[in-house]
Amino acid sequence: MNAFQYLGRNWPEVSAKIVQHLGMVGIAVAASLVVGLVLGIVVSRPRLQKVGRAIVGATGVAQAIPSVAVIALMFVYTGIGPRTAVIALSIYGVVPILFNVSSALLLVPADMREAAGGMGMTPLQVLMRVELPLASQSIMAGLRTTVTIDVSTATVASVIGAGGLGDIIFVGLSVVRPDMIMAGTLLVASIAILSDVLLALLQKSVVSRGLSIQS
Repeated sequence: MNAFQYLGRNWPEVSAKIVQHLGMVGIAVAASLVVGLVLGIVVSRPRLQKVGRAIVGATGVAQAIPSVAVIALMFVYTGIGPRTAVIALSIYGVVPILFNVSSALLLVPADMREAAGGMGMTPLQVLMRVELPLASQSIMAGLRTTVTIDVSTATVASVIGAGGLGDIIFVGLSVVRPDMIMAGTLLVASIAILSDVLLALLQKSVVSRGLSIQS
């Protein structure tokens, strides 16, 4: 039996795993986006820019930490199950978003902020109409990185009872079923690629070519 035959014969169970996988990733990405965006905005404010630059450096280093290590650490404190996976994915996913948001906002030229303020804009208007549009390309890049990381890392979370497509792969490994291993791998890879393509299209639609900071 090959991977496609396995998928065809076991589609109800496989589709349930897909939904479970997407659910974990969706919740984690949403949490990471909110936290990363809010923290990135806060630390990029003029009074906190020294802190912001320190956080940019720290998050740059933090991206070298293996995602499996974060899952293992959360397992120690919260036990097995999807909740642990979502918390771990949320924490790990904050890193690239926070890095991109804070670094992009810190790169917005001070004279542009001053010019906007001189036109009568409030600090909130400057943020919404000047800073975020300028940083939008970098923010979208961070979101795409987080989604790709979470889709793949959620597979590993199967070992702590989180479910998802990792179950198919690890069961296949335990019973030596190459068709199951390949089926699970193809699904994870397909979701990651499709997600990135869709986000790339979204990025093109929301990012102005004339108002962007290269990440």
